Amino acid sequence: MNNNIELHGKMIISGYRNGAKFRPSAWSEMLSDMAAEFDSRHHLIYAPFLRPAYTEQYGHAVEVDFDELRKQRPDVYKQVLAFIASNHLELYTPDGQRVYYEEPNSSDSSHTEAA
Repeated sequence: MNNNIELHGKMIISGYRNGAKFRPSAWSEMLSDMAAEFDSRHHLIYAPFLRPAYTEQYGHAVEVDFDELRKQRPDVYKQVLAFIASNHLELYTPDGQRVYYEEPNSSDSSHTEAA
């Protein structure tokens, strides 16, 4: 999938799309697993820049620092962007402002607008 989206900074990938829950509910853990590692006791440890969360406002969600994710795991960064775009997921800043992005296959260059 050709993906022209570029995202920066800390954001929350919401578990809702147009008011409906995104399924399956374990999607946030599955997405976060992509950058997780096992510790010496064989426990899965989520990366601080890509981890699942649950809130009343966003449901099952993912907290992500796109700058750190791109720096530490550029391959996972691209996969996360493709997942967001292909599933039309909503993004929010930590203070709750909606972040809009252009979908892949747009005729002009994609960008992020955070108010």
